[in-house]
Amino acid sequence: MEQARDTKHLRTAVALLRITLGLIILATWVDNVRGGLYTADGLTTFFNELFDPINGNDSSLTVYKAFLDAAIVPMAGLFGGFQAVAELIMGLALLLGALTRLFSLAAMLFFVNLFLAYFGGHEWIWTYVLLFMSALTLFLGYAGRKWGIDARLVKKRGEPPINVLW
Repeated sequence: MEQARDTKHLRTAVALLRITLGLIILATWVDNVRGGLYTADGLTTFFNELFDPINGNDSSLTVYKAFLDAAIVPMAGLFGGFQAVAELIMGLALLLGALTRLFSLAAMLFFVNLFLAYFGGHEWIWTYVLLFMSALTLFLGYAGRKWGIDARLVKKRGEPPINVLW
């Protein structure tokens, strides 16, 4: 009986963490939309500020900067639009508990990217480690199966064919 109660409390805690992480991503998305980050100019300015030693973050990963300059900046407008849609869907999916395992994996990759982007600069990068660990907890805890759409998917369809969906 006590183990069942503990499991119930753990599922509740993981669901609350999922909802919180979804809200954090959505609040950041709103700020980014308002700030014009998802435009070609906004994204290019953001990348430049990451590595600016005087007015920016002064990130030190020059390999990462070279990757951004070569792969992302030439397609900043397209990438910005993709990023806007991806962050919105990721935040909503986590908030609603829909395909939580898949979107928690996406969130982990997103937070690793932010960790690398800010590495060696002025920003406290350990925030991204905490966010990464939160997303990992959602993945390992099947966080959408409590107060989420994933719970309905399991009842209706059973376990997913690929164990990273719900």
